[in-house]
Amino acid sequence: MSELPSPQRSTAADHPLRGIEVRERLEKTAALVRQPDEEGRLWFDCEFRALGSECGFYFHSRDEDQAYEFRRAALDWLSGFEARFSRFLPDSVVSAINARAGTGEWIGIDRDMESLLDLCEDWNFRTGGAFDATSLPLSRLWSWKASHDQLPTPEEIASARQRMGWKDVIREPGRIRLDRPGMELDLGGVGKEYAADSLRTLGIQVGLPDFMISLGGDITVHGTPQEGGDWEIGLEDPEQTEYTHSDICLPSGMAVATSGDYRRCFNFNGVRYGHILDCLTGMPVTHGTCAVSVVAKHCTLAGLASTSAMILGGTEGLAELNRMFGVEGCLLSRGSLLASQNFDDYLLDEDDDVEGQN
Repeated sequence: MSELPSPQRSTAADHPLRGIEVRERLEKTAALVRQPDEEGRLWFDCEFRALGSECGFYFHSRDEDQAYEFRRAALDWLSGFEARFSRFLPDSVVSAINARAGTGEWIGIDRDMESLLDLCEDWNFRTGGAFDATSLPLSRLWSWKASHDQLPTPEEIASARQRMGWKDVIREPGRIRLDRPGMELDLGGVGKEYAADSLRTLGIQVGLPDFMISLGGDITVHGTPQEGGDWEIGLEDPEQTEYTHSDICLPSGMAVATSGDYRRCFNFNGVRYGHILDCLTGMPVTHGTCAVSVVAKHCTLAGLASTSAMILGGTEGLAELNRMFGVEGCLLSRGSLLASQNFDDYLLDEDDDVEGQN
């Protein structure tokens, strides 16, 4: 995966209506809290809700001015990003693209949007169409937020799939259109991870020596933690979410992302249907794999790789991770923890019982 471009410095001020509303919402909750440090260094926590998830920054700064500069710049960038790309905001760029699907009208897009679309196109190709950022009609049909008295019928699934297809996403430099009526773009499969990578770049540009960015559990780190060494990250146990199934050590410059079916899901007749869909079948994945965590240099790569392995599941998902360059990961599948060839390099406890596949 090539290096990501530096984040476009689009802020709430560039989106005067919705962007400022998002910025004000973040401002109300994102308090900067200083953490005690025996050596007198300045460490801060900043927790808030953005992009539909619980988020936070944990960082070391040289002085309070730098800490507040990073907080301001990061919240400005995040609010601008959400204002542009959230499908839940009616005046976002994504909503404008979806509203004009099938009309032939072009919508102008910026550099961040170009990068996001490049990622979606790449992974649609890599997965043979199983990952498809035009799957919103299918996601609406299988919505985990809705009450389900019955499952979607084959006819409803077929109808939703007829309004999907990356081949009908028409792009030219700086603009895009969706060629079929009823098509809808959703960048949720890559948005938080792209934002995490962009905020890591921003933290480095501001000059923070050490920090961790967490956006909905997608994590990227730089430098060293307060206690020294690598960053210790717990991987959540899907069956007992207050516990972890494994703990990993994340070196500076690395990221980890997790895909799973246990938080955003609904149950029907004893079967759990999660929000991750196989676009080739039109169905949520129900093969017994409940979570996949991947470590990589970029959070976007970790997130897309974990989603791809989650779609395949089990030994097929594990084989997919082993084929990928620059990633290591593990799958929780039918009560077993399956790990890629060198995943144990990141395990905090080398005695953890994992099954591998070379």
